[in-house]
Amino acid sequence: MTSPEDRVRELGLEIPDYANPPYGGRYGGGLKAFHRIGALVELSGLTPESRAGEQLHPGVVGADVSLDQARAAARLTAVHSLGMIRYAIGSLDRVVALSRALCFVLCAPGFDRLNEVSNAATELYLDVFGPDVGSVGRASIGAVSLTRSNCFELWLSLECAADTPAR
Repeated sequence: MTSPEDRVRELGLEIPDYANPPYGGRYGGGLKAFHRIGALVELSGLTPESRAGEQLHPGVVGADVSLDQARAAARLTAVHSLGMIRYAIGSLDRVVALSRALCFVLCAPGFDRLNEVSNAATELYLDVFGPDVGSVGRASIGAVSLTRSNCFELWLSLECAADTPAR
């Protein structure tokens, strides 16, 4: 079986480095990139923004942003979460299971295809980790506002190998 780190290379994914500069600087000094309790790791919220703050498809899904654009933003956010996982536990190969993905979609009233937007994020996890590790419990929530009008935000929880050193 191919490891998650090998799959990332095969897929040609460009994963950001959240160690430099440290996560949170733009949004306030009190932000934590992640929180770990034993083998449980909860990542802070991630959006479809580059490390330099460039946004992919900001705006309201169903008004300013198409379904395809929102899916691209969700997928990019999932790629960003891989960088945060590396930052938290050192390697994607240390992930035992993804547990929860809480997905927020900035959307127009009546937009009800939230699951299709969120699928783009969670399908990436299946591509990288396979079905045993990459299947995740998920909720998709329509939001009236997100930071900087990002069309998508993700909050991910996962289980890491018990012997993973604490950061």
